[in-house]
Amino acid sequence: MRPILLIVLVDALGWKLAATRRGFLPQLPNRRELGTILGFSSGALPTVFTGRMPSEHGRFLMYRRAHGPTPFAGFSRLRWIPERIRGSWRMTKLLTRLVASRGVEGYFNLYEVPRERLEGFDLPERADIFAPGGLPCDSIWDTLETSGLRWRGWNWRTAQRDAFTESLARLSEGDDDVHFVYTAELDARLHQEGSRGTGVAECLVSVERFIADAFEAAGRARRPLWCHVLSDHGMVDVRSHVNVKARLDSLSVRAGRDYDVFLDSTMARFWWRRSAARDAVVRALATEPRGRWLDRATLEREGAWFDDHRYGEDLWLIEPGALLVPSFMGSNPVAAMHGYEPTHPDMTAFLASNRQLPDHVGHLRDVRGLLERECAALREGVAA
Repeated sequence: MRPILLIVLVDALGWKLAATRRGFLPQLPNRRELGTILGFSSGALPTVFTGRMPSEHGRFLMYRRAHGPTPFAGFSRLRWIPERIRGSWRMTKLLTRLVASRGVEGYFNLYEVPRERLEGFDLPERADIFAPGGLPCDSIWDTLETSGLRWRGWNWRTAQRDAFTESLARLSEGDDDVHFVYTAELDARLHQEGSRGTGVAECLVSVERFIADAFEAAGRARRPLWCHVLSDHGMVDVRSHVNVKARLDSLSVRAGRDYDVFLDSTMARFWWRRSAARDAVVRALATEPRGRWLDRATLEREGAWFDDHRYGEDLWLIEPGALLVPSFMGSNPVAAMHGYEPTHPDMTAFLASNRQLPDHVGHLRDVRGLLERECAALREGVAA
């Protein structure tokens, strides 16, 4: 009987976090640490799906500098609306719907990006990265679409509980060959509670329960289950906060006049209009010991250098465990964050399987090859 391939991608399930739960996923004895990328899921997931680094597939961070038409056209007029209104929940909901109606099918969030500045930025993830043709280069989804295998996928649009329930029902029927289940619930819980939160522990239990139930469901369909559980990055508990905005506001040069800036939760990115602005900002942030400027060699090594500077001409990265507060991602601190130096131990991603893992698999970019090998084995009728 042909096996069923189950791939579960648990956002933010770090290698160290998985190790804190004794006997985690006993059905999957083959384990591997996965190196991750600089940045967030907006770059990490495309690396998993394509086997390429951000500089190759073009996706690095959720926001980049505008170049041509963007879904935020006309948003600069919002500056005439009182700040309490343009930043309100109702206005945010309205603007989010407007952006989606302009053809954005990928994941995005307006967070607390100043609404009047949005027109200067763009969303790289316009299409659905979980679907064939959703990325600028070929991906695992394109391979699946032409493989002849019957496959189903669940992503962030479906709540974790519903995705698990629907996958189990179909596994019991035994009509599918490949299931891909993505869940971001653990990521959300970690941001809220940190690595020791009760909700985090409950989320890990729910993943364990799903995997155990999946083996039982496949068994009822009399089909062996090949299972891979992996993540895109880990998470670091937040210990301190850095107010980069206050440092910038204290300077004589001004954002929007002398330079443009995007404040991510762990990174400050700049585009310069005047060389004097660059000099002043570089000096100001060089005195902050909890962060550093990223040089070209570092960005090239991490696969995050872009000749057109779409994600920033100069990038300043904060140390692991520190957080930019406030930032365009939010004014209030969170308990844990990612987007730090990829080599930090808490950032390492996770892979577990009941299948033999090739020796060369050790980074997110290796995952696509692994999964395509599994799909090829299914097509060729290789026995479990």
